[in-house]
Amino acid sequence: MNSRIRLVDAGAADAGALAAAGARLFAQAYGKYSEPGDLAAHVREYFGRNFVTAELQEPEVSYTIAYDVNDIAGFIKTRRGSAPDGMPAAEAVEVQQLYVDADRQRSGVGTALMDCAVVTAREEGLAGLWLSVWQDADWATAFYESYGFEKIGTAEFWLGRTCFMDYLMWFALGGAGE
Repeated sequence: MNSRIRLVDAGAADAGALAAAGARLFAQAYGKYSEPGDLAAHVREYFGRNFVTAELQEPEVSYTIAYDVNDIAGFIKTRRGSAPDGMPAAEAVEVQQLYVDADRQRSGVGTALMDCAVVTAREEGLAGLWLSVWQDADWATAFYESYGFEKIGTAEFWLGRTCFMDYLMWFALGGAGE
């Protein structure tokens, strides 16, 4: 990983920067595959400052930001709680968002962020991590598989009026729940 990258656990003071980065990075990753109005509504709802501020106050939600000097190079958002039916364990960490700036991909930022989530899940004694990823996002699926996630099912993801099919993926930590 780039030696200029530093990981920081996000707090309330980071809400504005996280909201802006989330909107930018989500649009960067999925904008060309989405209807503009649906994309804009999704970004307003899930990457708005008020939404991010509220999530930062939830004890089960964590954000870790990867900074490259003073710029956000990426971030990971995790949520502790019940895993959906079909997962190997009832309690796990969901990787709800993992975004890395396109100019910084393949530089170790995503791996560093995922490593951070894995360490936290292990410290909490959880059995694994799970996530959903769009089936046509080959770049993301390849990253998760190379990290050690396995496809174990599918789910629908609605972005406005468009239904995207996602893979459900699982990463076993060993120990509890297995």
